[in-house]
Amino acid sequence: MPTLTKRFSFLILSLFYVVSPCKGQNKYRPKIAEFSYRALYDYNTRSVSEEFGNANTEVEEDEQLKIRLGLPLTMKKGKLVGLQLKYDVHNFSMDFQNSNNELFNHIERRTFRSLGGRMLYQRSLNDRKSYTLIGGAEIKSDQFNWNNNTMRFYVNGNYKVKLNERTQIGGGVLAGYTLGLFQVYPIFTYEHQLSNRFTIDLTLPKSAVLRFRGSNKFYISAKAEVKGWRYAVHNSELSETNPLVLRRADLNLGLSFEREIHDWLWLGLDMGLTKYFRYHLGDPGHRSRDAIDHLQANDAPDAQLGLFIVPPRKFFREFVLVQTIP
Repeated sequence: MPTLTKRFSFLILSLFYVVSPCKGQNKYRPKIAEFSYRALYDYNTRSVSEEFGNANTEVEEDEQLKIRLGLPLTMKKGKLVGLQLKYDVHNFSMDFQNSNNELFNHIERRTFRSLGGRMLYQRSLNDRKSYTLIGGAEIKSDQFNWNNNTMRFYVNGNYKVKLNERTQIGGGVLAGYTLGLFQVYPIFTYEHQLSNRFTIDLTLPKSAVLRFRGSNKFYISAKAEVKGWRYAVHNSELSETNPLVLRRADLNLGLSFEREIHDWLWLGLDMGLTKYFRYHLGDPGHRSRDAIDHLQANDAPDAQLGLFIVPPRKFFREFVLVQTIP
């Protein structure tokens, strides 16, 4: 039974990470499976459009449910091939404040979903260097219509180097085609252990995290993170031909509390402030400057509660994880 348990632990651990020998026992154990619920409450949203007119509404609830599931396909020494499946659900509840706006009506009536998967190939070159290749596809829409205007395709290449026992750096490029828009941008990663209790973790331009280890069973993290979403919108009153694209990008500032329930099962609570950065409705392939409806949103408090799985402690003591770029 112990051998079977260890093999199962390695199977779970290897879903999306490369492992290498390590003597440390106080390492942060990352998430390898997740079920979480996130909500923003009571923020005002304004629509400014020459075509549809101006309108104002209060978003009473902005709710997202996120599920992640992974399957390893090949696991050999220094090599990993894996598959991850994802499913997100996004709903809105609004107080229209005597405003009759078709976009706001549509947002409240419909459920927005992201459904897809990604393939991962990861290779260790030696005990200091590794590289990762990721390719994925998903539908992001209020309807399950599979076409270029509702789909996202992307590839990501990343190379990491362990400088010493406390520091690791990496760099790569992400290229993607999302709902008609092609994008390419670089990614830089930096992880440095400041002391036995504090670690700084950067994934630029996406996030910056300062993590405090209260104990092996409790962590507090201060985060600054760029988050967002983009969905295809099918509404004949807004567009008679192609679906439109509703996109929002935010800056999230807050604290994350993670507490062990039972070794591999943890509870996470995130609390913070969401600051709207960019929000618009436009044609597929168009950027914000070409939007047909510019939206603005007030800052809003947000909270996220989740259950997630981490590698079992007994098994994890023998390894350190080299995390991939999300």
